[in-house]
Amino acid sequence: MVKYHYFETLEQLGALAASAVCLACGAASAQESGNFSSLRRSCDRLVCELEDALFSDFLPPLERDNIAACAHGLSRVVDQASELFCHGLHTPSGGRQNEEGRICVQLASVLCDSVALLPRIRRPDETPDVQGFRKLLNDGRSAHNAMLSKLHSGILPRSAAQGIILTGRLRGELSRAFDELVEIMLNNI
Repeated sequence: MVKYHYFETLEQLGALAASAVCLACGAASAQESGNFSSLRRSCDRLVCELEDALFSDFLPPLERDNIAACAHGLSRVVDQASELFCHGLHTPSGGRQNEEGRICVQLASVLCDSVALLPRIRRPDETPDVQGFRKLLNDGRSAHNAMLSKLHSGILPRSAAQGIILTGRLRGELSRAFDELVEIMLNNI
């Protein structure tokens, strides 16, 4: 099989992109504007060739669906963190961090460290701290329940409810992402 030259294709795509920008911005003559559809076809052809080569040549250390699952899990964590952050901007307290929030930060750190282990998953001494993560997760549940108790007893104002719920969801997404990561590692050892 002939080795595919990814960098040359990328350079060609760059040149086509520059030409397209020139055409779109009017830097090229009106006569050349008819070449835009040809340019578009060339670009599509090169992208398809590149993708085909990636599908046939690229041999990642993990299955592609595992890579995608890990990425999606981390993306959901970011989405949930963003929702919590936006809520904190609109609350009088500014979304001050509570105990569960501090635990979520620790969970995220363990998750990040565990993701960094992926390239070394074939070594038995390089495994995530599952017990430490589960302990933090349990501490987070306890902190969440304590906050809910304070809310229901009237110690915390009702306006704190949404922040408590969103923090619990963030903890849940961190747990889900970590579980997916552990499953990926177990399937690839």
